[in-house]
Amino acid sequence: MNLKTQNAKNLISKDEKLSKQAAQDILNQTDIKSFKTLCENSIFLFDYVVNKIVKNLNLATNTKNLNSTFEFAKYYDDKIGCYINNIWQKYANEDLTDAILELLQKGTDNQKIYAVKYFEKINDPLALEYLREFAFCENEHLQSVSAVTLRAFNDKFSHDKAFLMLKNDDEFIKYKAIKFLINYGISEDIKFIINELDNNIFASNIAQEILYAHDYIFLKKYLSFEQILNLYDEIVSSYPEDTPLETILDFNLYGFIYELAQNKTSYSERIIADIKNITCITSSNTTYTYDLDKEHLYEIHKLNNYLKNIETDIKLITKEFDKSQKRIQRALNCIVNIGNNSANSDIKTLYEKTFDPLILCECARAAKSLNFSLDIKIGLSKIRDTNAMELFKSYF
Repeated sequence: MNLKTQNAKNLISKDEKLSKQAAQDILNQTDIKSFKTLCENSIFLFDYVVNKIVKNLNLATNTKNLNSTFEFAKYYDDKIGCYINNIWQKYANEDLTDAILELLQKGTDNQKIYAVKYFEKINDPLALEYLREFAFCENEHLQSVSAVTLRAFNDKFSHDKAFLMLKNDDEFIKYKAIKFLINYGISEDIKFIINELDNNIFASNIAQEILYAHDYIFLKKYLSFEQILNLYDEIVSSYPEDTPLETILDFNLYGFIYELAQNKTSYSERIIADIKNITCITSSNTTYTYDLDKEHLYEIHKLNNYLKNIETDIKLITKEFDKSQKRIQRALNCIVNIGNNSANSDIKTLYEKTFDPLILCECARAAKSLNFSLDIKIGLSKIRDTNAMELFKSYF
């Protein structure tokens, strides 16, 4: 940790008198360098040190030096930055609100983020014009906090706009609308989004957005068990290439998998088997984990050690063959990864009854991988698409 100013170093000092004086100097001198270096190094500070910093900055702030916080707001940090939000709420009045409205119009993106959070508590209608604009801007952080604040305003206009955007043919515009609805946070909207995941090219990204915006307690309160499985399935199925392995800790996969193990269905069994395969691979291959810190790496090893003691029920996973195309495809892929032949007859039955060209190709791939035979004539008689036909033939 490199605190570049004396005031910053003094602020975290164990000497309470020195720390309080440093806080006063930072405010009275508008010491931007010190505030900036504290923000840049907050990740290395223990929570009790951060709490001390925030407490002493709060105590040092008054009406005479309050304007310093507008300069400090050019630097955003989730830990240290809560000081600015707290102090603006404490001194909220008409003049301060007008000044923060000006930040919405002319400030930097970071200043706008702090300002948007201020209006989550101070619902001044003059802020609405800016909030509606920011809710669909390119800055993702500004976008998300604006959606949260618009929910505090109960702004129907922006909510309706998001649903209109969902009708757009551009997938990126749809994704922006979905991110707004996630952060706006109406439970029925979250249910709708989860039910549409099968048809969205950004499914794993959307699942991450939901899990970062809403904790598991919220999800359990408003979603069915199957909807929650659908959500986590998109995360697990995108490891390790498309979803960062850090999220295994961030989303408490250990706690989630532990709960699934107590309530097994064909769907949960397949998800458990997939994450078991992923943690086994990533625990033994540093290619995937070389850039992880000790805390995240420990979580992967902990989950891997837990899953080693859980037997996978292949026959239970084959019950997924009666579900949607995506779930069938993932069940087949899971069985291939496990390399177990106990599902061969079930795969043959699926192959014989399905007319879906993708599933026919996946069955053929599974048969080749697991080294058992399928009647090629059955598949050839069902597939009409030229590309699917060529893929299918490549497995024989």
